[in-house]
Amino acid sequence: GGRGDARLAHVWDRWAAPDRPVSADFENGYSDDPEGVAANVRRCVATGIAGLSIEDTADRRDSPLYDLPLAVERIHAAREGIGDSGVLLVGRAEGLLLGREPLDRILERLQAYADAGADCLYAPGVQEPAHIRAVVQAVAPKPVNVLIGGPASLAGPTGLTVAEAAALGVRPVRVGGGLGRAACGGFM
Repeated sequence: GGRGDARLAHVWDRWAAPDRPVSADFENGYSDDPEGVAANVRRCVATGIAGLSIEDTADRRDSPLYDLPLAVERIHAAREGIGDSGVLLVGRAEGLLLGREPLDRILERLQAYADAGADCLYAPGVQEPAHIRAVVQAVAPKPVNVLIGGPASLAGPTGLTVAEAAALGVRPVRVGGGLGRAACGGFM
């Protein structure tokens, strides 16, 4: 309900019957509890998307990250909501981005999300090649997503080329709003 309904309507209106695969940034699944995540994910999958991400960030200022056991339950719930649809599930560990957790804790979260059923892992804010390599190794053979050239407000640009990121084992590479910013810059 609420904010989740508006987001699902946006996903449906914008991406219904796409001519290429589209993945949704599904934030925290628009629910704190696993049952709500599963229900909202089922509704999102019904839009025809190819993938979705679930963050471990609560929608509260007093405790922005879910405790690990609950975060893992929420990934399990998202996997349940996806069922056998073939939709890709990305597990996101937001602690570095928020400056709330060190890399070793992020690695623990990502490993737990991989074990809970995430198909791909993502830790916004990972920038240094050694840290990227550590993330890749922690969840191998599952793929790791890294944002290249993102704004500092979101994840900080890595400064890596796509080839350098690939050499570290990253797949897939995200450009975030980089293409839009480049087009706007060219227009200006």
